[in-house]
Amino acid sequence: MGDFLKRFGIVAFVSLLFFAVYFPGGVGHSRAVAAELERLNVVYSSIAAASISTWAPREAGIYRKYGLDVNLIYVAGSQAIHTLISGDAQIVQGSGAAAILSRLAGSEVKMIGAVINVIPMSLVTTTDIASPKDIKGKTFGVSRYGSLTDLGLQKAVSEWGLDPAKDIKTIQTGGVPENLLFMQQGVIKGALISSPTLEKAKEMGYREMLNLADLKYRYPATALVTTDSFIKGRPQTLDRFLKATLEGVKYAKANPEFTTRLLGKYSRTSDTKLLSSAFRTYVLGYIRDVPTIGSSEVESALEEVSARNPKAKGLDPRQFYDPAPLERLAKEGFIKQLHGR
Repeated sequence: MGDFLKRFGIVAFVSLLFFAVYFPGGVGHSRAVAAELERLNVVYSSIAAASISTWAPREAGIYRKYGLDVNLIYVAGSQAIHTLISGDAQIVQGSGAAAILSRLAGSEVKMIGAVINVIPMSLVTTTDIASPKDIKGKTFGVSRYGSLTDLGLQKAVSEWGLDPAKDIKTIQTGGVPENLLFMQQGVIKGALISSPTLEKAKEMGYREMLNLADLKYRYPATALVTTDSFIKGRPQTLDRFLKATLEGVKYAKANPEFTTRLLGKYSRTSDTKLLSSAFRTYVLGYIRDVPTIGSSEVESALEEVSARNPKAKGLDPRQFYDPAPLERLAKEGFIKQLHGR
């Protein structure tokens, strides 16, 4: 028995020595590294190219570079904001209008940036809709009431001198890909659709009636949203998240093959032609290097929201956004260092 224990001790020693040489950090090191990463739940609200600003830093390991273990969660449309209110997420990438509606209802949500400040969606219809007058009395789809697809549809219809509350009907579909699916099924006559689903819709023969981005209308279409308590209570965490976001966007734009693969993965599309088109028009064309937000975008959103919620009329836009977190990054020189300007 003594000889066995002696031999076992030698074997154990050699094994430990081998493990220490080839895995110098050991299990304890792995746990320590995991413990150093701060857990963060981040929601993206659309399966569209706009969400590259969350997908890219996650897939490229940039969140981890800044000490964050980010759990990405998909919650469609305006429902995404409810994850902030419930405490299930700390940051949402979603509709600025939905954030405004939520704050009007008494929540403490606040926008800290606008990843996209135009409405990068097109009103797409079935081929029997040949002109604006043809949409009267027809049913259109929105992902969720209060979402960008909803408020953008109202804007598109208003541009043609029609009343969205009286001249069309709307139903909720659940998301942008579902908008196209409902059109295919004949349930709706049209909807707002964004890339890469937009390219697919046009290839299938559906009609692009209006590209809302061409209106040059400044609007927090895709906003970064958090809460007053998170801004005040965890400023360093927020700074690291924003740094990772900016670096992730830069990486996505500089690496088209990586980004088109991501678009294909999340949208479940394998058509490289469509994905490349989405990269060029959407990622390079609409996603901003630095997602600053100001009164002009928020005023536009308040104007649109007031059509459904009179409480939004005449309010100070500054109560709905906080530019300070991004301004801190600019003052410390991070943005200049990242972009060389």
